[in-house]
Amino acid sequence: MDERVIEPGLLRIFRNYCKFAICYFLGNYLYIFATTGKLISALSLLYLSNSVIFLLLLGILYWGWLERRTKKLFLPISLSIATLGPIFSSASIWPLQINDPLTDIIFRSWILFPIFIVPIVLVAWQYSLAFTLSVVVLTALYDLPFIFLSAGTETLQVIPFIGVPILRSIALGMVGTIVSLLTKTQRTQRRRLMEANVILSEHAHTLEQLAVSRERNRLARDLHDTLAHTLSSQVLTLEALKLSVDPGDKELNHSLDQLIDNSRRGLDETRRALNDLRVRHLEDLGLVTALKKLLQDTASRGNYATSAFISESLPILSERKEEAIYRIAQEALENIIRHADAKSIQLKLQYENQVLTLEISDDGCGFDQELIKNNERMGIKGMRERAAEAGGSFFMETNPHQGTAIRVEFGV
Repeated sequence: MDERVIEPGLLRIFRNYCKFAICYFLGNYLYIFATTGKLISALSLLYLSNSVIFLLLLGILYWGWLERRTKKLFLPISLSIATLGPIFSSASIWPLQINDPLTDIIFRSWILFPIFIVPIVLVAWQYSLAFTLSVVVLTALYDLPFIFLSAGTETLQVIPFIGVPILRSIALGMVGTIVSLLTKTQRTQRRRLMEANVILSEHAHTLEQLAVSRERNRLARDLHDTLAHTLSSQVLTLEALKLSVDPGDKELNHSLDQLIDNSRRGLDETRRALNDLRVRHLEDLGLVTALKKLLQDTASRGNYATSAFISESLPILSERKEEAIYRIAQEALENIIRHADAKSIQLKLQYENQVLTLEISDDGCGFDQELIKNNERMGIKGMRERAAEAGGSFFMETNPHQGTAIRVEFGV
């Protein structure tokens, strides 16, 4: 038997079928009572018992608590009641009929045919073809013992009646086979459609990344052709100007030296930013290596003493979380270079108790958080927003002359 989630719409059809069966059997019972005047007879008792069976089954199908408790057994139990209930009531009550036994068996076999079709269709809809045919065979076998018992010693008389359950089983088997094949085709098409959707999503993501890369490269080229060239030209102009200044004018020479240093520093920062635009560290290196390289580049730019503590086993993260962690670390290290006047930097990336924590701390000048509480710097605000957008929480600890530590936590 296949173990899968109940097919959409199956329970709704099953419940409607039970309602029809209740009306069918109860209507027949009332008809017999109205025509014969007998409240209880063999045939009316058969119809009444089946209406009670399907009434109970309908209650089970609407019983959500039982469905949650029995889980995968819920549908097989319900289908067994729908199939075996009429069989049991027919086998136990029908012998009370006083007509020709073999004729009664033929009548009994075909009067239950409409009742068997729907459970067979539902079985074929939910389970495999082999399981469906097994159910069909089982519904046919219950007739054979009664045929032989009713015939007694007249063995030859039995032979034509054996074909009755066989013919009914063939009809039910054909119905089950058709439904099973159609369902299998539908599932195959559904699976292929889902695979196609995944492929299309991957293609769309690839195209999006490609468009982003092209735009980043375009911006890098434009900035290189404008800002970088302008700064390079400014440095050359200032150096030429310094050569024409009287060496004895110390104040002017000092100012020119500062302008040249600032221009060169700005040119270095521009080139670094252009390199960041072109290089996709996360995609090329992975998060751990990208963070280590980022820390190494920071150390080389400011001659800092750096240390990194990264957990050996990190969980698989979404691209969004990885991007947020990398950009927050990048912004935090950039703030240290520009404002902290620090000597050492420590980076931690730890995973404990299903929480991933990024912490970056320095021993720099720090600052008073109250002074910027209502006017947060853009760098801090950007880090806080990146963390929130990726589903994380941002924390910062700092005091004047006591360094700064930022911490970002993500539930994984």
